Amino acid sequence: MAATEPMENFGELSDFMKVIMAGPEETPVWLRNFDTKPIGITVKFKAKPEHRNDFVIAMKRHQKVTLEEEGAEAVPHFRLHTSPFDDHAFYLVEEWASAKALKKHFVAGYMWQLVDEMKSFLVPSTENQTYVALYDLGFDILLKTQGALAVAERGSAAEPMDNFAELSDLMKVIMAGPEETPVWLSNFDTKPIGITVKFKAKPEHRDNFVIAMARHQQVTLEEEGAVAVPHFRLHTSPFDDHAFYLVEEWASAKALKKHFVAGYMWQLVDEMKSFLVPSTESPTYVALYDLGFGER
Repeated sequence: MAATEPMENFGELSDFMKVIMAGPEETPVWLRNFDTKPIGITVKFKAKPEHRNDFVIAMKRHQKVTLEEEGAEAVPHFRLHTSPFDDHAFYLVEEWASAKALKKHFVAGYMWQLVDEMKSFLVPSTENQTYVALYDLGFDILLKTQGALAVAERGSAAEPMDNFAELSDLMKVIMAGPEETPVWLSNFDTKPIGITVKFKAKPEHRDNFVIAMARHQQVTLEEEGAVAVPHFRLHTSPFDDHAFYLVEEWASAKALKKHFVAGYMWQLVDEMKSFLVPSTESPTYVALYDLGFGER
């Protein structure tokens, strides 16, 4: 039986863009502090095989122009990555200083050049939608708002946003390496990888989850170091104060395995058995990607 909640909270990037562009005059309750609240997104794209390189060339240009036009203060993180399972699938991970900064990006001429190109380059939405996982950057130790703020929009395409339905499944694969590695997990010791993971805490354990994750984030960075894990951040869903997105970048699967087998990791795994909702309600979805992208 399908889980109640998907990984994404917008079925299409275009739907999310409409909300941002309508602000600040028209903003839903979940889009609070339009001018000041930092936000982030992970977006999935899938290019048509015959337009795979056209997509990459367009996104390289778009990434370069975005960083030049908007600047590091407005957009501190803007990176496109490739799915290890499908050379035509990509994940774009962005962080923005505010919805206001993102709106400036969305209404720019260079953005609409890309939107027009994507009409030819991407597969139909019946095969794969431009799923969006939106999150408020960071997390609060104590719950400040009660319950869900809005109803997230579910995707309905043949392919989901995630490529692992459970974090535990990814952990098993990584921990079996390098002796046993599937074909998609090439260059175990050297290939940089990243993940976006969704968690949902039980209401009564929301604050316990956050305290445990704050400890876990600190210990991970101290134990593994910036070379092994250059990016490790937990964020909160704007739709539900009990839902979270963890975005990580690792120097290699080898570095991630060292993290997974550590004692502090298994302390967290044991705690999560009590803190998280059942997988029938919301699994610990994972979007795994090889860091970076290039022409083929």
